[in-house]
Amino acid sequence: MKRKINLLGYVLLLTFGCLFVSGGLSAQDNNALVYVIDIRNEIGSGINAYISDGIKLAEQAGADAIVFDVDTPGGRVDAAVNIIRAIQNTQIPTIAFVNRQAISAGAMISIACNQIVMTSGGTIGDSAPVNIQGQEVGEKAISYIQGTIRATAERENRNPDIAEAMVDKELVLVKLNDGQIIKLLPEEYAEREEIGEEMEILCAQGKLLTLSTQQALEYEFADAQAETLTELLAQYEIVEVAGIRLPLTEEDIMQRQREYGVSQVYRLKSLTDARVTEVRTTLADRIVFFITNPFISSLLLSLGLLGIFIEIRSPGFGVPGLIGILCVGLFFGGHMLTRIDAGWAFLLFLLGIALIALEVFVIPGFGISGILGIVMMLGSVFFVFDGAYNLRTAVLWLSTSVIMTSALAILAVFLLPETPIFQRFALSTVMDADMGYHSSSPEDFQAYLGKAGTALTPLRPAGTAKIGDKRVDVVTVGDFIPPNRRIRVVEVEGSKVFVEAVEDS
Repeated sequence: MKRKINLLGYVLLLTFGCLFVSGGLSAQDNNALVYVIDIRNEIGSGINAYISDGIKLAEQAGADAIVFDVDTPGGRVDAAVNIIRAIQNTQIPTIAFVNRQAISAGAMISIACNQIVMTSGGTIGDSAPVNIQGQEVGEKAISYIQGTIRATAERENRNPDIAEAMVDKELVLVKLNDGQIIKLLPEEYAEREEIGEEMEILCAQGKLLTLSTQQALEYEFADAQAETLTELLAQYEIVEVAGIRLPLTEEDIMQRQREYGVSQVYRLKSLTDARVTEVRTTLADRIVFFITNPFISSLLLSLGLLGIFIEIRSPGFGVPGLIGILCVGLFFGGHMLTRIDAGWAFLLFLLGIALIALEVFVIPGFGISGILGIVMMLGSVFFVFDGAYNLRTAVLWLSTSVIMTSALAILAVFLLPETPIFQRFALSTVMDADMGYHSSSPEDFQAYLGKAGTALTPLRPAGTAKIGDKRVDVVTVGDFIPPNRRIRVVEVEGSKVFVEAVEDS
């Protein structure tokens, strides 16, 4: 009897142990993994690469959700479009946490996420494209952004008319009596107002729509409000709806169950107490963000070209050349880190410099080598700008770099020699004839004009010839002249003696 009781105790202990282990494993399996990616800088090609890398890391780790912590004044639209594509291509559920502001490109990125959660006092909107001076761009660019933001909103079942009102100030956004929010052209609004239809204007003509947190929630453009990441995660579960994984609040889950049926909505994991992994920006990331800023890129390129220009004009190799190479290296290297294939462009740039140096130091005059070198340098720079920005922006910044370089070169030629720093490195003593200095012997080279002689060395074009009983440095004005060939002096400029070949008599 006692043996039976002991056996029963072992069985119960083993059963409870299995249940405990099973429950522990189940709880561990339900512990969701969330990746957090910060968008707290101006949107550019640098942050584009950082976000793309962050999404890839989340995919490799098998993350259950990605939260984009957004607080940005905006940035370049082309970079925002690339980020939107990266977000839409991932299978991981995404949440935009508008942690104060999502303006311009930041609003477009937030709209691309499955859910938008905003803090109190947050803002989202004002996505009209502007140029580098902050002025509005043409209708063509507005139409492109308008179509992009509308398609992005429709993909996530958000009101596309609200999204369009963030881009086009010519629209009138109104709320009808039935609660529907629609956009109207000015003439459509005038017609409806004329017949007495009651409408509440949410955004008048001539203004861009920017929503506060309360307005975004009221218009159902944002999905929830939270003050911290922990509070945000506590509201969400990962749910599979019709084969698609989505982050949903309890209210949204019940709505989807009514729409699709309970059997089509599967609760997978709660994000409460989820393991959070932050994709932090490294020092290298911040350097890339800075270097790839369009203005900084143009400035680096201009300083680099200026340094190379000064180095070519002066003998030896010094500080200007070192600074020039460093600036050009930062320009190309920074863009290489943003997934732009700038390596070949850098090699092409160096080849262009080599051709220009060949034209200056070896080949007299300025011909095909110099022209080809300039074309290669400009082409390599345009390739980088075109890869980092759209075509119009690339042309704009390339032109800015050329103008800036030209202006700096002119200043360097006329003003740099007068600066105290330059005079410390330059010889300021004038060695003229009055002080007893002579650049050459007082020989009268004009006496050689018309005289004949013999080439002692190959003249290609410079060399040495014997004229009378003297050895004279000469330059040919025609083709190559081999040694021992008869020559005649045809022109004299100072100490330069120009000769041509003559037939032996």
